[in-house]
Amino acid sequence: MKKNGLGLWIFSLAVISFGSISDAQSQDVFRELDQVKREVSALRNEVNDLKNQFYSLREAILRSVASQDQRASRRALPKGEPAKKQEAPVDEKQLTDSICQAVGKFFAEVDVALRMSDSAAADDRMRGAFHKLNSTLQDYSRLHRVSKLLGIYEGLAWDTYVAVELSGSVQGNEDFIRTINKHKQKYNETCPKR
Repeated sequence: MKKNGLGLWIFSLAVISFGSISDAQSQDVFRELDQVKREVSALRNEVNDLKNQFYSLREAILRSVASQDQRASRRALPKGEPAKKQEAPVDEKQLTDSICQAVGKFFAEVDVALRMSDSAAADDRMRGAFHKLNSTLQDYSRLHRVSKLLGIYEGLAWDTYVAVELSGSVQGNEDFIRTINKHKQKYNETCPKR
């Protein structure tokens, strides 16, 4: 009987000890999970901050490039020829047709660039596409509507390059693709099919 009582007492002590160890280990696991959650949350905040900084820098670059283009076009006027004070009215149908043709070609280049795996080649292609768009619409660049459009499409050229650059990353390129598709949809709604 003493042996049974001693055995029962040892068994009870072992169960209590294992139970305490399990509680301590589970508390450690929960502490570690909380720590991991805090670290993931901190990383998300850092990624969001970096995204915001990136978008701010991109906007500043686009503004800087646009102002440089305006200064360059002012300097391009011959010295003996004064700037025209009043421009002839623009034929809206002709302007819309020119914009639609140029933007259609631009989006064709976007589609080609998005299928590329080499981001440097995509960047070159999109620089060329924007240059063609800018050259085609240069005669209308004095119009606010066209200058605004050129600023937007310069950003889309950059977005296309970044989408190709990020195509294999964990973060992905969904935001850039979504922006491109939004503008492509506007183009499809505005310009008649040819």
